[in-house]
Amino acid sequence: MAPGLGDGEVISWLPAQTDTYQRYGRVVCTYKDELITKRIMGLPGESIRIADGEFIINGEMVRKSPRLFQHFGLIVDCQSDSWRDATQSWEHSSNNWRCERVSPKHVSWLRFHPKISPGLIPDNGGVLIYDDVSWLPKETRRLEVVKDVGISAVLDIALQEEYGLEILIGINQHMARLVVRRQGRLAVIAGRLDGQFVVTAWPIPRQHREFHEGFDGIRTPLVHEIPEEWSAEVKVAHEKIRPQAKSLLLLGIKLLAKRGEVPSEEICSVKAEELLVWRDIRWLATPKKSEWSVPAGHVFVLGDCPAASSDSRHWGSIPIDSIQGKVVQPSSGEPLPFWLHQN
Repeated sequence: MAPGLGDGEVISWLPAQTDTYQRYGRVVCTYKDELITKRIMGLPGESIRIADGEFIINGEMVRKSPRLFQHFGLIVDCQSDSWRDATQSWEHSSNNWRCERVSPKHVSWLRFHPKISPGLIPDNGGVLIYDDVSWLPKETRRLEVVKDVGISAVLDIALQEEYGLEILIGINQHMARLVVRRQGRLAVIAGRLDGQFVVTAWPIPRQHREFHEGFDGIRTPLVHEIPEEWSAEVKVAHEKIRPQAKSLLLLGIKLLAKRGEVPSEEICSVKAEELLVWRDIRWLATPKKSEWSVPAGHVFVLGDCPAASSDSRHWGSIPIDSIQGKVVQPSSGEPLPFWLHQN
């Protein structure tokens, strides 16, 4: 169940009625007289298929909401020095990027160009992201290219009245365009997820800023206003994103001014905080099987680390009666922009 639950970690769980177990819930169940922890993914009577890293139920790809994404999203890179200033408009300081002179004449671009690290292979045209994870023991296995990747950031915007700011986020062939009309802190998420290009953004009240001690002692800001649904979804054509496609990730800003107007350079400034590159979980079929049918009175359970988990892909659906209870979820709220697990 890594990264949400690690080896040796103590968990809490509560008994519950069998009719209250829902998809995505983490449960404690018995298998071969042992207690195990898994996540419910398939319900009685459903047909399950895993194809090209995606989880498909009754012929429909399972699509994650922003809140659900926090359970499966993984941080690929959170280092500010993994970004490059493509327009000489940004300044790098204190683990953040700041653009003091936002222009209406051109887009001020930041381009993701990381150093060599596990799971990332930089290239002149972008970067390939693999389903590598640091918590797995050393083993020989084939790494799969993850296509569901994206960017999240918190933008601290200083903007004078009567002006607008255009925010552009590019992932591969797709581009999200957001227009901001007032200053403040804004959380932004965009990327390819479950066969769609998704984007959402929401303001963050300054007075609600808290901190949570996460993996490796990293202090991550918390926020409780994560939207229930994506602000926009665009269908991604599968033929456009091949398994070996290079990932080009960009963040850009541009000042929106009236025609013929030449605003001063002090009208707007933007600071990019919590600038993260994320990837989605990549589901894996077994070498011999990729489709399953869930019998009545059973559920299909999976671990959150497909490369190492032993679950219903290997030994089939389990009886609902074998579920002992629900794993108690943390109640401290979600970090900003998400609680993306440290990879």
